[in-house]
Amino acid sequence: MLCVCVNVPTGFDRRQCAVLPASVVHAELLRNGTLPFMSITAGLPQLGQGCSRSTLAECVGHKTTQHVAHFAYSRHPHAYIRLGKSKTPCSAQSIGSQAAVSTSEKDFQLWWRSADVKAALSPADFEGLRGMSADREINSGDTIVSLPRTAALVVTPKMKNPFPDEITAAYWSQSQWFEKMAVMLLHEKRKGTHSAVSGYVEQLPADFDTLLHWSDQEMQLLMYPHLLQQVQQQKESWHQYYESVQAATSGPPMSEAELTWALECVRSRAFSGPYSGPPIKERAKAVVPFLLTAAAYTQWAHLPLEQILNGAIAAVLFNIIYDTLLSRKLRWFALCPVIDSMNHLSASRNEVAYEYFGDRFSVTAERKYNQGEQVFITYGLQSNDKLLQYYGFVEPKNPADVYVVPDLLEALRDLPYLRIPEEGVQAAKQAGLSVALQKVALTRQGLPEKALQAVRMVLAPAQLLEQHSAADFRQQVDALHEESCLQALKDVCLSLSSQLTRIPAKQSDGAISRRRQDLAKQFRQQKSRVLQSCCKSLENQIRKARKQ
Repeated sequence: MLCVCVNVPTGFDRRQCAVLPASVVHAELLRNGTLPFMSITAGLPQLGQGCSRSTLAECVGHKTTQHVAHFAYSRHPHAYIRLGKSKTPCSAQSIGSQAAVSTSEKDFQLWWRSADVKAALSPADFEGLRGMSADREINSGDTIVSLPRTAALVVTPKMKNPFPDEITAAYWSQSQWFEKMAVMLLHEKRKGTHSAVSGYVEQLPADFDTLLHWSDQEMQLLMYPHLLQQVQQQKESWHQYYESVQAATSGPPMSEAELTWALECVRSRAFSGPYSGPPIKERAKAVVPFLLTAAAYTQWAHLPLEQILNGAIAAVLFNIIYDTLLSRKLRWFALCPVIDSMNHLSASRNEVAYEYFGDRFSVTAERKYNQGEQVFITYGLQSNDKLLQYYGFVEPKNPADVYVVPDLLEALRDLPYLRIPEEGVQAAKQAGLSVALQKVALTRQGLPEKALQAVRMVLAPAQLLEQHSAADFRQQVDALHEESCLQALKDVCLSLSSQLTRIPAKQSDGAISRRRQDLAKQFRQQKSRVLQSCCKSLENQIRKARKQ
């Protein structure tokens, strides 16, 4: 915090607002050279005047421990909003309470206003879950949030190393986008109040409660082998990232815990979209000398100025069109303050967009919101596997949820009544379909076509294998055989669903927090519902096969 005396806006507690976060003061001075607040508060020094008093109590003139405690508390990063992501999302129509807005949230609001972030939102509490509520009535098509690119942390394709004195060029060119962004985030955090995004960095969660921090015993509560494998791979790969960064950096030493924190911030908060090339302002800087050169060329080549300029403008427009239309496979990634404080809902159609000519990120309302109503955003169609692993929560009735079977062939072999002929296994292997039986994502609609083709071959008797090619098994080749394949898959789903209800007695002791037990239970319930829906879909296919 900087001890700067300013006016207190109406409706705010003077004791909480008499001192501003250093990040807010710094951002305002960078933008305007002054602090654009209202009139002078009675009894305080002139507006924006730096105060040399040694303590907050001396500056404000109230020697109370409340002021000093506020001063000390505000100097540290706080867990803000995203900590609530670990809880079950509220209903889409819930109304929030702003009565419990914390000091850190108020500081964050002051910062985003100083950084030219325009938002019709405020932090609010929704039945114990932090989220963003509508400040006013928002109509469909209204801008909910808009922030300049300078208020965000952005990684673009072929982005130059922003700090070559600290990170080697080789590491920067080979690292993945989230590694780059994590290093950038730590760099901004170490800059402290000198960072243009310090107000955003200060309010990021101090820690996370994702699966990365669950014990082996707690992970067993999920009863889901695929996610256990994914988290183990995450731990190993993130440790490798740390070793790579350590070997490539010549700057201040970085601990593995620091990098892990930054990676978790990035993986749980970053958005992405099609990259449309450099901002229009950067292009304009290049266009001016380009046009001047073109004008000079007219003198040397004795060609009409109009002809030269037409060619120059056409070249510039072609580059813009190429970037925006032909390079859609390239993507940007961004940490967008305020936007990343909105909770996720798969049904929401609010998405982050990049305004090319305005050089801003924005979110537009897809429907009307009443004042006080929680405003959601979609993080994209993600299964509960990803939501729990990287965000720390489970979404009920998630339309993108799946149940991943690590090895479907082994799951079929576990059925006590089923005999799997070796001829079918070899035939599927020769056809290159063995991989289709690995990490099979079962959905509410059934299983992937490739996996079903592989199951048909694996369970096919020798006679059918002799009569049909591998391509024939893309569809039903025999009614009785099709029914037996679908019934076996249905029984696999039933078996997996029943396993989700078997929690070992030793796992139910008091060593595991109630919150993690509840979260694991929610996860198992959602996986069971996916399997039950898959069973119904397979049952419908069985009925269809019987009619043929």
